Amino acid sequence: MIEYLNGKEYWNGKECTGNFVYRTLADMFPEDYERYRKESMEFKEKHTVLHCSLCSDKWIHNDTDMSTVQCPSCKSIEFEKL
Repeated sequence: MIEYLNGKEYWNGKECTGNFVYRTLADMFPEDYERYRKESMEFKEKHTVLHCSLCSDKWIHNDTDMSTVQCPSCKSIEFEKL
């Protein structure tokens, strides 16, 4: 299950850092890596997930109005949609 808490992405309770995703899942557990990728893609299709360009936090934006969006951590208005 994909979650976004405190500016970070989690999958089944594990923080999705580069090491976790590419070294642990991809190298050691390829079936779990494929499951993670599928769940992540499905989640991003159903939700608006944003990534802050300044502090790299990720969060879910539930409002359809994108004109007032700002990063919950650093208050930056520079972001991209994942």
